[in-house]
Amino acid sequence: MSMEIHVLSNLALPSVEAWQDAIEADGFNLKLDESTDIATHKGFLPALLHNQQSGFECFHDDVNDLMTTYEDVDFAQDWKRVLSFRWGSLAHEGIAAFMAAAAYAKATGGVVYEPQEGIMMTPPQCREAALRWEKAEFKT
Repeated sequence: MSMEIHVLSNLALPSVEAWQDAIEADGFNLKLDESTDIATHKGFLPALLHNQQSGFECFHDDVNDLMTTYEDVDFAQDWKRVLSFRWGSLAHEGIAAFMAAAAYAKATGGVVYEPQEGIMMTPPQCREAALRWEKAEFKT
């Protein structure tokens, strides 16, 4: 079963380097593949989590489709963009996705929607969820 989260925002980061800066500013031990062109990227985005191979699928989805699909959700405003993250059963990929989403949302002034639980998260809430999951998985 795959899992997903979505960052809704009105801005886009210009590069993976800018995204990496945001990840490092949050103190995460996550390194994205900087050879990726984030503006056109679709599919698996390799990353290193605690110096181990990881990653997640990352897509620029249609924000209107997302908001229509989840029409019962209060998104608080009409967002212009959505960056979606998907992963399978590997915990390290979910942790990497949550870390990357938290940093992206913070850097773009966005929010994170987690449809499995039906919850909206602020960037700090998503960051805390990532840190709790990381602590449980890596015993940090």
